[in-house]
Amino acid sequence: MLALVATRRRRVPGRLRAAARNALEIARLGRLGEQYSAPFDVVDRGPIHRVRRYATLDTNVRPNDASAALLVPPLMVTADVYDIAPDVSAVAALGARGVRPYVLDFGAPEHEEGGMRRTLDDHVKAVAAAVRRVRAIEGQDVHVAGYSQGGMFAYQAAAFLRSEGIRSVITFGSPVDIHRGLPAVSRDVTAALVRAVEPAFSAIMSRVEGLPGRVTSTAFKLVSTRKEITQRIDFLRMLHDRNAIVRQEARRQFLGGGGFVAWPGPAFRTFVDEFVVHNRMLAGGFVIDGQTVSLSDLTCPILAFIGETDEIARPPTIRAIVDAAPDAEVTFASVRAGHFGIVVGSRAMQLTWPAVAGWVKHHDGRGPMPEVLRAREHTPEIVLDDDLEAADFDVEVELFVDAAMRGVKRAWNRLGSVISSASDASDAVRYQEPRLRFLARLEPDTVVSPARALAHRADESGESTFFLFRGRAFTYEQANTRVTNVTKGLWRCGVRPGQRVGVVMAPRPSLLSTTTALSRLGAVSVVTPPDAPASALAEAFDRLGVRVIVTDPERAESCLASGLEVLVLGGGRHREVPSAATDMEEIDPDEVMLPEGLVLDGGRARDLAHLLLRPSSGGALRAAPVTNGRWALSAYGAAAACTLSPNDTVFCGVPLHHPTGLLVSVGAALVGGSRLALGRVADGKQLVTDVRRSGATIVFYAGEMLRVLLDVPPSHADRTLPVRLVAGSGMRPPLAARLSERFGFGVMEFYAGTSHRAILANASGEKPGALGRVLPGSADVELVRWDFATGSAVRDAEGRLVLAGVDEPAVLAARVTGDELVVQGADGHALEHGAFDPDDTWTITQDVVRRDADGDHWFVDALGGFVQRGGKPVSTRAVEEALYATPEVRLAAAYADDKGRLVLAFEARSPIRAERLTEVLSSLASEARPDLVRQVRAMPLTEGFRPDRRAVARLEPVSTWEHVRGAYVEAPPAGVERAPRA
Repeated sequence: MLALVATRRRRVPGRLRAAARNALEIARLGRLGEQYSAPFDVVDRGPIHRVRRYATLDTNVRPNDASAALLVPPLMVTADVYDIAPDVSAVAALGARGVRPYVLDFGAPEHEEGGMRRTLDDHVKAVAAAVRRVRAIEGQDVHVAGYSQGGMFAYQAAAFLRSEGIRSVITFGSPVDIHRGLPAVSRDVTAALVRAVEPAFSAIMSRVEGLPGRVTSTAFKLVSTRKEITQRIDFLRMLHDRNAIVRQEARRQFLGGGGFVAWPGPAFRTFVDEFVVHNRMLAGGFVIDGQTVSLSDLTCPILAFIGETDEIARPPTIRAIVDAAPDAEVTFASVRAGHFGIVVGSRAMQLTWPAVAGWVKHHDGRGPMPEVLRAREHTPEIVLDDDLEAADFDVEVELFVDAAMRGVKRAWNRLGSVISSASDASDAVRYQEPRLRFLARLEPDTVVSPARALAHRADESGESTFFLFRGRAFTYEQANTRVTNVTKGLWRCGVRPGQRVGVVMAPRPSLLSTTTALSRLGAVSVVTPPDAPASALAEAFDRLGVRVIVTDPERAESCLASGLEVLVLGGGRHREVPSAATDMEEIDPDEVMLPEGLVLDGGRARDLAHLLLRPSSGGALRAAPVTNGRWALSAYGAAAACTLSPNDTVFCGVPLHHPTGLLVSVGAALVGGSRLALGRVADGKQLVTDVRRSGATIVFYAGEMLRVLLDVPPSHADRTLPVRLVAGSGMRPPLAARLSERFGFGVMEFYAGTSHRAILANASGEKPGALGRVLPGSADVELVRWDFATGSAVRDAEGRLVLAGVDEPAVLAARVTGDELVVQGADGHALEHGAFDPDDTWTITQDVVRRDADGDHWFVDALGGFVQRGGKPVSTRAVEEALYATPEVRLAAAYADDKGRLVLAFEARSPIRAERLTEVLSSLASEARPDLVRQVRAMPLTEGFRPDRRAVARLEPVSTWEHVRGAYVEAPPAGVERAPRA
């Protein structure tokens, strides 16, 4: 024993001397040992990138039999992360297993001309360019792999390319739902925390060129405190062992700062705004090169590696790729390692890179799926042989760090709860209260118009995205410049303030440019359904004094047949304009000088802004006048009720010529500073795709528009849609409940007339399906007692209107002011003078509403929806709702046919038997039960997404049932009489 002690005592001075020599050499030369790098050549160069092709492929593998993988590094880490040292080289590990590695190299921005001005778009486009180049070289699709933010780039580039040319995406510690990575009690609290600190953070970062490499290196170490302390202790403990130090030298140099580079300011600011604040990796709707992108566009297989002890990209943030990319097949592999150890280190060499090579070869048809990846949630149990002393130290450090982290998390959660509550109140104060106050103070002489609102947004945040259309993004500045140019073109063509100009266009940005330009000029846009019959258009234009039409190329010929002057706008590159029409795109706005005395954006609330032509029951087009004040009421009211903010994206699937499209959706997004996504609701799947691609948080609807969502098969991704609220008019309460239950978003029904100034909204959301209460700025509203038998209002002995009682179906009436009298009276709207007092004037609408004991309003039906049955009024809407209680029914329409029979038509997802109809419709009163029930193949809808009853009545039914003695029985074919019952 004494000899052993003496031997150890003799070793101590030797170790100290060796440690001193090694420390001195490190201090003098900066490192021990030689620099290392696997051989490579550069096969592609771009403005911000180079593509390295490594010569590590196993010589026994024929080039044509090799697979190809493109490795993408994070922004703040050099490309050498994939080749730090021979024993931890990813490119060596892949090459040895038959995969030819390519590595994307972004270089060091701080050392390159303009490097610190690089944007996030630049990097994603560089990945896309590298994919195309490697694919061209290899003659096959490419596997794109990325570490940390490099994996985010891989996701984004694959979505940007719609997976074209990409065989699979492989990521290592790459977060998708970044909000899950922040310690908070819930997603709402996390979002509130992020929103709370973002303004101050953005203000600081706007003055910073970028993040230097030393900052990113320090941040990495701070987040990985436990590992950093462990490595420093290990280094000191083996400082005497030169061979051990040399083996670890490359990693020490890399993590010590040599492997970190600067993060350019523009790229960093976009990253924070898009992916931290708005969480668009999960929500979708981020913009790359002017194109909207969503991870829901990914269709290629995905392999995502998770570090079980990763403090930077926690497992829940990574697993969210399943929700963000519902159409992709996702496989997870968990590694008992931290953020760095997933790709560098002994565990990575034993598990990660062999699994990657096997995955790549399997998906190229060159081998079986690796055993460790066959189970999707498989967690490999690989434990390296650490010596006991180091293990004891790790435990002590872990206990210390975990205790500290628990204290920090508790404080963070307490702060989050406070900020979440404060954030809700802050949103109300910041976004709702000013808009409601503006409406309350809106006077006839208030200067307000759509054009003025756009100019304000362009001045305030010109570079922010305003609207998204067909996958392209346009800023407020671009939209405002386009409107100004169109305004000049209209002036050149002779359009003057106050003139009424027909607008006949499909739902496209040019329609918005035209109506807003007319608003800027002070002219009136007469907006028509794009496919209205020529005869109806001609009659309406003649009645309204329209002499000029602005249209798109597709409708130019038909508009010329009217004999009016035709101006053509929009249509893209491949467009043909008739010679008899004026092509406004050929007008150079720089050559048009507007007169000095012309006032732009000077419209006042009392001024007429639009005349919306709406189809009437007889087929003619009736004009609904919209003043600037009426526009402001819809726009500001909807923005306030929905608490719209610049963080929101509004999806408009309603045609732009429809009031919900032009006044509510577009208007609310504009005054709310939100993004506006223009789309078309063809079916439920396309709607879900568009919502994800645009990152829509608010969807404005009309009628049965959102019923198509029930046609989409249920999915685990249903509750991951970015939508927080759907708002509109015409949704039935049962549908609202089903959508909320399945998708988890709120539903807000509102009411806004086109020919009057009444507006109601269920802003609280407490009563699904209710119209709610009157908003500030709305006209006064009353419910008038109605005689449904005579079709007239009930009056008292003095001839005044009588107010309805609680829950009594009655007709809604709105007070009309002096300025509105001019507009409404000029267009023939019925006005009730002396309705309640000798000097008042009210408009009696065509809508039947009831008011409950709490003061909330509920829509019952339109007056035209009632039929007389057995001396009692029957609401066809109520008849339809009885059938909507069956999940099989997609759409229903009740109406009285030309023989006076009550008919109920429906479209179903699956067959319905007579017994089922009898059971469902027995809930109706006897006089409300239909005489005939007809099933049709497809139910035609109006432009407001309501069943077109006139068109439905002309359809040939698939099946017909008659109401016979309290039950429904299948009717015989036409021309065949029913046999008498025994």
